[in-house]
Amino acid sequence: MPAVGILYTVMPEPVECHPSVESVLEQLERIAPGVPLLALGQTVFWDEPTKSGLLLLMAACGRTRPFFFGVHDTDYFGRLHTKRLPKESVPPPVPASPKREGADWLLMLPHNDGSTRGLWSAAGEISCLFGSETVPTRARYAEAGAQLEKVARRHPLGREAFLDAITEAWGWRGLVATDSVARPVYEMSVREVLPALDALLQWGFENTLECLADPDQRDRARQRADAIRQRVHELASLAESLSLADLYRYLYRDFLVWLIGEVPEMVGFTRTTELLRFAPDTAHLPRFQLLQRFLDPRTRPICERAYNDAVAGTDIYALREFGEGALPFDLLIPRRGRGTLMLTERYLTVLTPEPAVVRLAEPVQSVDALARVIAEAFGEGVTLIGKALTLVPMLAHEFICVFNERGSPYLSQSARMLDQIQRDGVAINLHPLLRLRYATWDTMGAECIQLRLPEHLAAAFGERELCSERFARRWRAVVQAQRERLHELRRCRSPRELMRYLAAHLSEEWRDKAREYEQLHARLQQVGEQAAYLRQQAHALHAERRALQSERIRLEREKGELFRQARQNPSTRGACLAQREACEARLQALSARLRAIRQQLRALLAQRLQIGRTPELTAIRERVQTLEYEAELTRVELVRTAILTADGLVHTSARPAAWWFLLLSERWFRANIQQTELYLEWLTGERSK
Repeated sequence: MPAVGILYTVMPEPVECHPSVESVLEQLERIAPGVPLLALGQTVFWDEPTKSGLLLLMAACGRTRPFFFGVHDTDYFGRLHTKRLPKESVPPPVPASPKREGADWLLMLPHNDGSTRGLWSAAGEISCLFGSETVPTRARYAEAGAQLEKVARRHPLGREAFLDAITEAWGWRGLVATDSVARPVYEMSVREVLPALDALLQWGFENTLECLADPDQRDRARQRADAIRQRVHELASLAESLSLADLYRYLYRDFLVWLIGEVPEMVGFTRTTELLRFAPDTAHLPRFQLLQRFLDPRTRPICERAYNDAVAGTDIYALREFGEGALPFDLLIPRRGRGTLMLTERYLTVLTPEPAVVRLAEPVQSVDALARVIAEAFGEGVTLIGKALTLVPMLAHEFICVFNERGSPYLSQSARMLDQIQRDGVAINLHPLLRLRYATWDTMGAECIQLRLPEHLAAAFGERELCSERFARRWRAVVQAQRERLHELRRCRSPRELMRYLAAHLSEEWRDKAREYEQLHARLQQVGEQAAYLRQQAHALHAERRALQSERIRLEREKGELFRQARQNPSTRGACLAQREACEARLQALSARLRAIRQQLRALLAQRLQIGRTPELTAIRERVQTLEYEAELTRVELVRTAILTADGLVHTSARPAAWWFLLLSERWFRANIQQTELYLEWLTGERSK
């Protein structure tokens, strides 16, 4: 079925071969001639199709080689580890197909650092224009000095709802299934997912249209959004058995036609269930050489130690945490699920939801032997997938993996593992990775798109509507300014410092509030000085009382001693009794003074209580607390704006969704590709940045 033509109506200027691009492509030709390129992703509705721009650069430089676009369909569809769903921001659940087994609902959820902290969505995620899965975490707020809990306790939304809202990633939604057992993407039928997927696309498209100020540009974008949704429904109707992975693979072809005008002959489309099918007839492929290193008894201890050392201090499980014989690979067995592969001398175990155990006739020490055992036990439709650190190195034995500059957060640990393996004498030969550094926001002004910025960007840019050309010129300076704001807010360590900062950097309203705050503090300071004077008087009286009490004890002892002397020595009886009477008189005077001190202390306490509990001072303290709350709430809002702007724009510049260009401007796409930088990165040996 041909692609929908409405999405590609204007052929922009051709892309030219830039010397820096030519240099990287020439280097690649020298070190890896003819090695296929591979771009692998969970969904076509993010940045994977954007990498098709590399085809334009290669063609312009006269360099061609096979290029495969793949659907990572062995990953789970989406999971959510929580007992509480957000109340305010969750759209109504989408009913599943009546034919669906094992799940009653698909949910479209935001990602935050509260109720959906444990959310993970792979094949069902989308970001509208300027949106990303940038979660302003509680830790980030704390780094900026914000007292999130203090604000949450007083906020009208209530603590949990406020924390959900303030930590929510802007412009992102993900689909999760509430199945009791998570399912991989290739098992998800399009018919059961289609209602939720369509709702997801509609959400992303509508929120993007809200970012367009010009009615004509918005109408054109809406037509293109409708065409994409129409194409999804057309493909979904092709066959009852169509999987979500099939749908995405077909859509790859459409996206290439929409973005670059054609599907070149050297381009192919694949899935990880095909790439990593593990059977006797595929075990010899280079992509399974890393597995061989983990199976060979001569190299297995070295590889396992390197893997465990590389994941130390991270959230990734060490192999020993899975159990005896665990390897950093998963098996995906049709109709049984996916689980860690465990291999001892006597047993092969797969930690699927119901573990599969195979008794071995002899130890398995090679990929060929493992493939035969697996084929006999589970058939030949099994897929063997590397875990976080091993998947890319597996594929890099046979392909040049194409990533954006921020793609795959596990690669630093992969490189650490591979370096240690090589230092311990085990050879690993991989092709380099090819990185693409886009100029997404720098090139947005290729034609003027009238933007209506979302609230956080409008606050950061200081204007709600502007031409994309102006946005392109300003965005880097705005990002830097927001980073500096985070540092400035972190230095405001007291309410008074924060109030003064807000007065200096925000509106006249905050200058008025800061003046009021200072006046109220001055009044409280006067009261405090009065209270301090009374405390000083009380301290003096307490000191005098302690001295008098000590003197009284001394006199009581002296009085007793004189009485004993008078009884023991009659000759001094008169003198002793006279001295004893003098002591008694002194004691009476002391008692009178102590009574007076007690009365004075009661009077001082009454005065101090009166000073602190007047209606005027109660009102002043309440107003001060309100101003401090408003200031802290403002800091929280400023921090959210700064994080979403500084982190969000940088992340989206590195990972632009392909459909943004389709809705907004083909010229923008071409300009972005023209300024894209290429560089190679080695996971072993030489490094290049």
